[in-house]
Amino acid sequence: MIARLIFRHLSFIGTAKPVSTLWFADGPNVIYGASNTGKSFTLAALQFMLGKSTPLPVIEQLDGYEAVLLGLDVPSLGPITLYRGIQGAGFRLYEGLHHEPPPAGPFRVLDAEYDARTENITSVLLGALGLGGKFVVKNENGEKNSVTLRSLDPFIFVDEGSIIDARSPILSGQYTSATAEKNLFRLLLTGRDDSAIVAVIPPKIRKARQEGQKELLEEWIAALDAQIDAIGVPREQLDDQSKRIDASLITIQGDLAKRQRRIDEVTRERRRMVDEADRVTAQAREIELTLARFARLMEVYESDVERLEALEQGGHLLLARLDRPCPLCGAEVDHQHHHGRQDVERSRVAARVEIARIDRERRDLVATMNGLEADFAINLATSERLRRRMAAAERILGVLRPEESGLRDEYEQRIEARDTVRERLKLFEERDRLAVQLSQVTTASPAAKPKLTVGIDGPTGHEFASKVSEVLQAWKFPGNATVSFDSHTQDIRLDGKERGANGKGVRAILHSAFKVAVLLYCQDKGLPHPGVLALDTPLLTYREPIRVPRHGALAADEKELAATTLYEHFYLHLASLSGRAQFIILENSDPPSDLVDRLSVQTFTGDLADGRSGLLPSAGGSPTAS
Repeated sequence: MIARLIFRHLSFIGTAKPVSTLWFADGPNVIYGASNTGKSFTLAALQFMLGKSTPLPVIEQLDGYEAVLLGLDVPSLGPITLYRGIQGAGFRLYEGLHHEPPPAGPFRVLDAEYDARTENITSVLLGALGLGGKFVVKNENGEKNSVTLRSLDPFIFVDEGSIIDARSPILSGQYTSATAEKNLFRLLLTGRDDSAIVAVIPPKIRKARQEGQKELLEEWIAALDAQIDAIGVPREQLDDQSKRIDASLITIQGDLAKRQRRIDEVTRERRRMVDEADRVTAQAREIELTLARFARLMEVYESDVERLEALEQGGHLLLARLDRPCPLCGAEVDHQHHHGRQDVERSRVAARVEIARIDRERRDLVATMNGLEADFAINLATSERLRRRMAAAERILGVLRPEESGLRDEYEQRIEARDTVRERLKLFEERDRLAVQLSQVTTASPAAKPKLTVGIDGPTGHEFASKVSEVLQAWKFPGNATVSFDSHTQDIRLDGKERGANGKGVRAILHSAFKVAVLLYCQDKGLPHPGVLALDTPLLTYREPIRVPRHGALAADEKELAATTLYEHFYLHLASLSGRAQFIILENSDPPSDLVDRLSVQTFTGDLADGRSGLLPSAGGSPTAS
């Protein structure tokens, strides 16, 4: 059985807040949805719960929450729950899974920072994985770092910035940590650490290195001095500018939030008025149709009355003639036989009765039509009132939207100005750092340095590249490129082309394949690996530049990749690894619909009225739990 970690849930708890829980399943988990709904915050929270010292990002939705709970399965320990306060510091370890405030039962206290003399998060989890007590050389002097959860972070979590970075997936970009990072990669792929290395530096070599370091540092300091002189702005003035820009950014952010809330309120009110206007219009149309039908009925009544009045008048004339001498024979009234007189009388009475009945119904119809006409007039007045209110809402939006757009433009300008100031301040900071190093090199006593092998060897790199190739083939990466490992850049090449020379989206896919290949390589070799991998936006090449403008338009190689079915095969391959590994994919777009039954899918809608709005409920919203 593969020894690995399995995340089960991530919960946020607070005394006066509803519990907000995000559940995870073994195998592939997909979290997708709108921007600013907590996808990247989810990644940060998971890193925080595995010992990252950096506090959680400050967001409005976090107000009121006091602690975070991470439920996970750990080899030899079984289901456990890690508890950590929002502000950081140490952990509590509870047995069992608790997505709500744990009971007042027993727990173990774990330090966040690694120390061989104390029980801490690294010693517990890495010890269970078989990576406890490992060391890697961190520099050419043979000094060593303990392998910790934080050092394994790049092989567990890949954020949105790292996944598109052109540098090697195993390197952070920090010169001082590059050696340790290369040797950690070697530890994972070979199982060999640097415990046996003894830090011994020959005096002559150390002296030569010191002289070279001194010369190089002096050159760097001189170059920095030239750049600082070219700026022509004192450091104190730059510090003041930075503070003022930061303060203005906070103010603009507040103003933007107010404008957006107002725009949302007016938009919702306008939508409500549109719906009401549609209802009133439909009601008026129904009244109009009813009045037309009643008008036709009134015409029928009038026609019937005219017919009946003619019948009654004809009967009257007929009866009047019966009281006169016969015009044909001259017989007197008393000598005439009128057998139909009674029939005529009955017809006249019946006509008068029918006329009276129709008159009553006609009066009722007139009253009803008058009522409907009054309702119709009310509907017309209501419709006009709503039209005026909608027009007023449009006018308000016409004012608010340009204001909001202007604030965004101003915010972006301030961001650019802040970045410029920070870059200039970094020159001063870098000079200070180099000056300290120069002082240390100048005063250090001569010594020698050992010759150490750094990173993986050629055969291991070749074997690992073959595993990356298998992953890319499973994902149906276009072409049949030959994958090789470049020991200089500590990265892969495709047909000799550096991974970093591709577009952002292609770099993201290749970075993801690199990290998945590390996991599978370790498992195939029976070597320890956490067994869980979280990727933020690995399918960036399928982005829509208009919706995700910060990454720019698609490069030519990205367009070529976006035209393939890699999107479906990516998820299909991860689904096939269920039972071997757990994946957490953070994306802006939804996964293929025909694969959702093989994936654990969480949707962050960004809308309180539509499912789960985000990782944490917005202010005034309901708790988020899936």
